[in-house]
Order: sequence, then structure tokens, then C-alpha cells
Amino acid sequence: MDLAQAPTLSLPLTVAEHDRVQRAAAAAGQSHEEFVRAAILNAAADPFLDALEQAVNTVLNRTAKDRIQHDYAN
Repeated sequence: MDLAQAPTLSLPLTVAEHDRVQRAAAAAGQSHEEFVRAAILNAAADPFLDALEQAVNTVLNRTAKDRIQHDYAN
């Protein structure tokens, strides 16, 4: 599948959502397509998502020795 030709969204927008995106695109001085593309790329490059992925990898790669152990039972 050629991703450049893939539909912008897999779920359609409601009329109100589409109007909201159109107004936001106009305010940004972009076409609807440019605005949606920028929004998708910005969301994909979200540093919070990168931090979450790094945290998951860090936790998964820890050994039993690295993990914090509590001795609440003692």
C-alpha cells in the first residue's frame, strides 16, 4: 500500500469536526490537507510518547537484581 496515497483518516469526521478543522487550517494559513498532515506528524513526534516508549523499554530490560525490592513483610 502506498502510504502517500492512503486516506487521511480511517474514520470520517462529523460535520462539526470537519468545520472545526477547516477553521483551524484557515487560521494557520494552511490548506485542510496541509493542516491535517502537520497535525498527524506532530502527534507522531510527541516527546511524551517517546518518553513512554523509553520507560517501557527500560523497565522491560531490567533484571530481577535491578528491581526495587520491599521488605514490608519483615
